[in-house]
Amino acid sequence: MPSLAVFDFDRTVVDDDSDATIIRRLKERQPPPEWDSTNHDWTPYMSDVFEHAFSAGLSQEDILASIACMRATPGLPELFTKLAANGWDILLLTDANTVFVKHWLKTHELDHCITSIITNGAFFESGRLHIEPCMRQAACARCPANLCKALALHTWCKDRQYDRIVYSGDGRNDFCPATTLPASSTVFARRGYPLDDLIRATLASPTPQVKAKVVYWDDCHRIIEELFPEDKSKTGSE
Repeated sequence: MPSLAVFDFDRTVVDDDSDATIIRRLKERQPPPEWDSTNHDWTPYMSDVFEHAFSAGLSQEDILASIACMRATPGLPELFTKLAANGWDILLLTDANTVFVKHWLKTHELDHCITSIITNGAFFESGRLHIEPCMRQAACARCPANLCKALALHTWCKDRQYDRIVYSGDGRNDFCPATTLPASSTVFARRGYPLDDLIRATLASPTPQVKAKVVYWDDCHRIIEELFPEDKSKTGSE
């Protein structure tokens, strides 16, 4: 029976935020629209950003080049390669979009490692980037309408059987799926980011919402150590 490794993309696979990367690039030409912090839905805002980017003359090539330049989180290429070589399914579950994720993976020659990607749809039309919601949900009040990662992960797993599930993320929207994983699973929470804070808070409460084992990490070498302890043993014995 295979195992499943689930990853967020921004600040987890890449050591940056893909949307913020384009917003910074747009600021070089014209100020993007301001984000309304009271708005729960980020995706419609990014649709406005992409429209402004097109109006400002930020070309398809400019956008893709900016995405390609994002650095992998240290240890990530090695981690993906080891997981794939050991027969793990690798699922990317992210509130980014298909254009950004697929282009980055292809550029960094990691696309062959990935089993599937669940994210917002995106496409270029006449040089303008369009984005479509991954889903339209109202069942989970904790998550935005375009993506509840817990619902998406449940849908992915319901017709599949896994011996083990691990989940790696950093953001506030990674907390919802973390609360649904069984005790046999592992949640890798990136240290110093919102998921870290939320998990520490719930574990300190009388009724913690997270049942899975929690491992805090700074880079992907820590995840490798946890998932492949035999490698560390071999190194120590040499």
